Amino acid sequence: MATLDSDISRDVISDQEHHGSGAIHVITGPMFSGKSTSLLRRIKSEINAGRSVAMVKSSKDTRYAKDSVVTHDGIGFPCWTLPDLMSFPHIFGHDAYAKVKVFGLLDVIGVDEAQFFGDLYEFCCKVADDDGKTVIVAGLDGDYLRCLILWF
Repeated sequence: MATLDSDISRDVISDQEHHGSGAIHVITGPMFSGKSTSLLRRIKSEINAGRSVAMVKSSKDTRYAKDSVVTHDGIGFPCWTLPDLMSFPHIFGHDAYAKVKVFGLLDVIGVDEAQFFGDLYEFCCKVADDDGKTVIVAGLDGDYLRCLILWF
């Protein structure tokens, strides 16, 4: 079963979490709280540790760039823009994703603006539990009415 980690300040990931089954890490907070910045910091930490990374965001996020996750400070990272998360293997390429799954060529998937994905729970469980990936998810913790957003 995947683990759930909601510690927003944690930037260093122990190697122990990357063996065996996958993991789900959650970065949550209100608007302008640094969620995307924290996500990019975590992704860069994973790359520096030698892990392969893919980043995705919702096609509903059209604020700064279509094919990048961009922070409010203007720092960007290339990504796939998806209407839903379960389309990731299709967009990535079914053959490529199958090879990635079999040969372990993709270790980490970052998800920005997670609140826009209705299939977030299903996707995270599948790639963490079935595919052994680490998923780092960033998104809002509530809506404009201050109602809590429950992802999991």
